[in-house]
Amino acid sequence: VVVDEAVASGDIVNACLEQGGEFLKDAKLFDVYVGKGVEEGKKSLAIALTLQSLERTLEDADIAGAVDAIVAHVSEKFGAALRD
Repeated sequence: VVVDEAVASGDIVNACLEQGGEFLKDAKLFDVYVGKGVEEGKKSLAIALTLQSLERTLEDADIAGAVDAIVAHVSEKFGAALRD
């Protein structure tokens, strides 16, 4: 996701964990990029999401629903956007 440089990366990760739902087991920041292709004053954060169910195999719709909820939450809370 792309956010203002002033936004703490930990706040984004915590927001992912808040909104991830029953299948999200972990969220870890693995890359921060500032430079070509990212607007000045912004940074791009790459976050690994671990989704798991102990009862069944997750379907594509389960995963998409969790990811969509997380993206909507960080977008609303921090003005984040997915990087093209």
